[in-house]
Amino acid sequence: MNPIWLWAWLQFPYLFFPRIVTGAKLRRIGTRIFRIDTEVAEQLDELAQKNKISVQVIANQALRKHVEYDAYAENFGLVTISKGLLKTFFSLMSEEQARALGRKSGEHEGVALVTFWFKDFNLENVIKSLDRVASHYNHNFEFEYTQDGQAYVAILRHDSGPRASAFYAEFVKSVFALLDTRVELEETEGQIVAKIFVQKPDEQLTARDAIPDELKPLYAQPSPRQAA
Repeated sequence: MNPIWLWAWLQFPYLFFPRIVTGAKLRRIGTRIFRIDTEVAEQLDELAQKNKISVQVIANQALRKHVEYDAYAENFGLVTISKGLLKTFFSLMSEEQARALGRKSGEHEGVALVTFWFKDFNLENVIKSLDRVASHYNHNFEFEYTQDGQAYVAILRHDSGPRASAFYAEFVKSVFALLDTRVELEETEGQIVAKIFVQKPDEQLTARDAIPDELKPLYAQPSPRQAA
């Protein structure tokens, strides 16, 4: 067989049935034309060359971060601090203070964070808030999780010392307690491992059931999902 015809025959399924062949969901892509400052354009070119990726990839990542996080983080009151300052902050606490703060943060700010970004307070959105907001964008910790039947295993790596582990352990425990789940925790100096047992996987709490009264004005603001 002619090599050109052989190549065309092999490519046919990818050209006309890419979703079947790759098993991936096709993304919708839009086109926009922007005018940007020359200095910014030069910095984009430098970053693209340094990281060996295209300017388009860098621009798309920056715009996604803005529409998913930056545009709403200030309204929610999130701030970014250095890892060194965070470690110092935790080191100045006693273990009891760190745990008390973690419980309070989970019951108040943790719930508000989930409902502000995703509206419905349920297991899926708690996982999303830990993964996308707290970890991916705000860099509080590295987060990963796996599912084993009706149990989830979540790992929060923070490298901020034992007081930080105490804080995050109580934070996670208090948030998931509102979903009627049992949590088993293992703490080390640099991470916590939480095994979350889902008792009622189909039951979801609404935002109004879970959010504290003093934070309801914040909840009333448009969330990223609503604004989209």
